[in-house]
Amino acid sequence: MIGSCGSGKTTFARTVAKSIGSCYIELDALYHLPGWQDASREAFEEEAIKRMSADRWIVDGNYMNMLRDHLAESDLIIWLDYPFRIVLRRMLWRTFRRLFTREELWNGNRETWRMTFSRESIVLYLFQTYWKRRRNFPRYLSIYDSQVLRFRHPREARRWIKGL
Repeated sequence: MIGSCGSGKTTFARTVAKSIGSCYIELDALYHLPGWQDASREAFEEEAIKRMSADRWIVDGNYMNMLRDHLAESDLIIWLDYPFRIVLRRMLWRTFRRLFTREELWNGNRETWRMTFSRESIVLYLFQTYWKRRRNFPRYLSIYDSQVLRFRHPREARRWIKGL
């Protein structure tokens, strides 16, 4: 499951995994260690590959450069390629909900007001990566033999998941 931050990858991947009885792997949870420290490339890859050794798995995250060889084993890649206005609205809603509820993301990490209005802001990150990913994902995906589903609106994704 790939897409820009805020596109709904995690929610969608969890839903798919549950509906087909598959192992679910959230790559952000493997990469972001306590205190917002990044895992080393080696440790991240080792843990991700260990979890992806299950017979069936659903993985969400945009770590294609780090897991290129292992992702080649996937049967299906789903790209949530939603319009910027939808992703931005979702991102803002999610960010402010997390700020107010102090929701834990991974490994004790939480979004903070300070982080939200800094260079580490997930909202700023969306602006920095959205169009670049849209432009680059087709090239990245062309190296895989996997089937690729590209949903351009949440309505398409909901329709597909109802058919599972």
